[in-house]
Amino acid sequence: MHVPHRRARMVAALAAAAAVIPLTATAADAATTTKYNHATFLQHALGLPTSNTSPVIESITYDRFQWLLQQDGQFAFLIGDPAGDASFAERARAVEAAASSAGVKQVYWFNPNLSGSVKVGTVTVPALDIRKSETITELAADSRTTYGHAWKNLVGQYLGNGVTATATGVGSETAVVKTVTGTNTVNDYGATAGYSTEVGNVNGGALYDYKTATPADVTDSFFFVYDKANTVTPDGSTAQPAKVVSWVNLTDEASTAAAAADVNAAIGKVGPATLDELDQFAWWKSEVNARQKEQAPRVDRGSEVPVLTDADNAAADGGWRIQQVTYPELVDLLKSGTDANAVILFGGTWCPNTRPVLPFINEDAQEHDVTVFNFDTVLDGGQVGGSTTSAVNPFQSRNTANNGSTAALANANPTFLYGHVLQQYLNNIVTQYDPARGASQSVTFYPAGDTTKPLQTTKKLQVPFLLAHQAKAGDAPNGGITRQWIQKNAAGAVSEYTEYMSQWWFTNPKPNQLGISATQLPAGAPIWNKINADLATFNWKTDVSTVIPNTGIDTDDAQYLVDGDTATVSNTDTAVTVASPGTSPIPIGPTALAGALDWLTPARTPASSVAAKTAYLAAVKANTDATLITHLKTVVGAWHVAQLRKTTVLTAWGLPTTPGSVAGGKNLIRKLDVFFGGLPGGPRFTTRTVTANPVTAPTAPSVSVTIASAAGRTVTGNVAVSVKSGATEIASGAGALSGNAASVALPAIAAGTYQFTLTYAGDEDIDAFTESGRLTVNPAPVVEDPPAPVNVTPGSTPTPTPAPIVTPTAKAKVSKVAGTLSKAPTSKKSGKYTVTISTAKGQVKASGKVTIKFTKGKTTKTVTGTLKSGTVTVTVPKLAKGTWKVAITWPGDSKYQSGKATGKSIKVKK
Repeated sequence: MHVPHRRARMVAALAAAAAVIPLTATAADAATTTKYNHATFLQHALGLPTSNTSPVIESITYDRFQWLLQQDGQFAFLIGDPAGDASFAERARAVEAAASSAGVKQVYWFNPNLSGSVKVGTVTVPALDIRKSETITELAADSRTTYGHAWKNLVGQYLGNGVTATATGVGSETAVVKTVTGTNTVNDYGATAGYSTEVGNVNGGALYDYKTATPADVTDSFFFVYDKANTVTPDGSTAQPAKVVSWVNLTDEASTAAAAADVNAAIGKVGPATLDELDQFAWWKSEVNARQKEQAPRVDRGSEVPVLTDADNAAADGGWRIQQVTYPELVDLLKSGTDANAVILFGGTWCPNTRPVLPFINEDAQEHDVTVFNFDTVLDGGQVGGSTTSAVNPFQSRNTANNGSTAALANANPTFLYGHVLQQYLNNIVTQYDPARGASQSVTFYPAGDTTKPLQTTKKLQVPFLLAHQAKAGDAPNGGITRQWIQKNAAGAVSEYTEYMSQWWFTNPKPNQLGISATQLPAGAPIWNKINADLATFNWKTDVSTVIPNTGIDTDDAQYLVDGDTATVSNTDTAVTVASPGTSPIPIGPTALAGALDWLTPARTPASSVAAKTAYLAAVKANTDATLITHLKTVVGAWHVAQLRKTTVLTAWGLPTTPGSVAGGKNLIRKLDVFFGGLPGGPRFTTRTVTANPVTAPTAPSVSVTIASAAGRTVTGNVAVSVKSGATEIASGAGALSGNAASVALPAIAAGTYQFTLTYAGDEDIDAFTESGRLTVNPAPVVEDPPAPVNVTPGSTPTPTPAPIVTPTAKAKVSKVAGTLSKAPTSKKSGKYTVTISTAKGQVKASGKVTIKFTKGKTTKTVTGTLKSGTVTVTVPKLAKGTWKVAITWPGDSKYQSGKATGKSIKVKK
């Protein structure tokens, strides 16, 4: 199974273990993102009341609909289009009320109008209703036919009769479905008189029956209960398929009340308790893993390592956070999510570059308490229309409007869906492709599909594509992108940006699984031991030069060879060619190579692969020493093959700037951390404590800072301090951060009170900040002359000098005592606990020992630590499962009174 880069549990769990006096604790790294959710869309699309925050109806994409129809169990479905059926929204509300009252867990709503006829800004996009594809005149005739196949695929495989669907390339990027009507296919025995499952009408026929013609009511709205395994057994016959267990034509209902009653009857056919629910994660896990195995079946590409596992949906981590939405829902989000940023991922389960990043996007979304809205620009999810990235697929909305040079194909694709979204809501997008470099690097579209209007061009994103968007009220175009996950290239690069497209074996590399086949580098090659050892410790910080092969030498070439390797070495008068194995192979493995080198001796061994070929040509031309020719031939073949294998390994390791490599895979995951961390309210934000203790001249002053990151991140780099008297800078200095703290030493300055500023420039993890305060340098003490001696006359009594009276100085109170669990302990591993004792700004830091007690029942474990600059981190011993109470005590020091805190309990679960 994959093991993503787990940094920590949800910060909410850490916040729950914090103790502060006074206490005001929040999960500070939870990003402030939009409250928009699925219920919001249904309130807008169907008119559900705003009080209904957990509706039973859920809108689903074509891809998820066809998947659900393949699953075991009984499911409730709703089919209809609010734009095409004026009664649908009202009837859908009746379904919601009836299903909710009955205790149904989920009703899945599929809208066959894939565009929803929604309004994007001031443009209403054309209907793309696959039930009546012949009416989609905005698309070319061939495209309309393909849209018809998509609908009839649902009928032919699951929902009705008279359609035969033939699928090829299932699970690949080129899946195609073709359909034929008027056949004897039966999925619903209800066409037989007396066996219809229409509520209240046993002679109502099948739900969809294409045996003789397209059903007259095909565009009506329906509620139905489905069970792919359901059958009926007529008298004297064998079991017959009856997948549609019960159904209601909502469009034909006389009233909303009648619709609700019939929906209740349809549900009652099986009972609400038997209706099943499969959430988005079930679909994601099934489809992603199946398609990954289909498209990358080789073991060296991780075919045996599932991309998604149940661990990705663990409730303790916040559950699955990526939610796919339909096109109408995407548009509604982009115009309605005005309260805060929304995180949007473009990509689909069909995409070999999207799948490898899904677990890592989900993990970051969990950590920052964010929902990621996913939209697949391929409207059928790559199930019907063919090559998903090609303009020949009329479901791909992110391509050119045409799929050929003829006028008949000029409007083959619904790219107006994508084009209007970018123009209206995402017009400040940056992409790797640049329309200025040619038509292949842009998306073209006719406004609202109207071919009488000029063809327009917009930027073309590639998937996966992750962004944050802030909606704005009104119909004015909005460059609403606030953040993008994209690589900015160095000046002079062909593309200003690079999109993060990688592979599963690079984002989640495993031993011997770097996408290198046995032909490219045999599994028995000794170099695999080093590769796997390097891989075990490789991360985004690793210097790639420490792991990549040295292609400039041949002394280690045997590490890349195995006995059994062969090659054919041939030559002309001026050149040598090597093929492996070729037509006349000779042994070139480590044993053969060692024998050749031993015979040659170091003195006669060529300096490089190139030199070996030169020496071989010379020996062949001289033709005086057959043994020399034989051994040189072995060296040439072995070194040539080894160098090719080195290049393969070099390419696999790659660079951080090449996403399709191990280094690039680790880097793009790191950049996901940066993307999510930079969302408003995310862990780029820090709290700081700056101290400038008073000094007495001529002692040089200093300014110290301690930084707390809500996500527990280590802040690196330098801080700078500037000291001014009025507008004039009189001193400055800089200090390096270590352990989230720095002390900046300043030169000695004259007595006085000054203003200082401390600045941090920030990095990709942490925002820049500036802090200011006062710096006091007290005058040096005045040293008085010693008093004159007193002469005492013998016999007289001197007058004694009274002893000085010393008044004890009252100790100050500390500002607060705080305890934070920075690493949770388990029954098998120790943890970390940090205590900070804060003092007034400008005052000395607290010192001395702190005692922390962890208590469960009669068991108490005690640890102590010594404060340094007011902070100490101690090791928490292994703790048995259960709930442990935390108590912090500090006896005080010479400056401050004692303090204590009661920490929130630590729950040890494993």
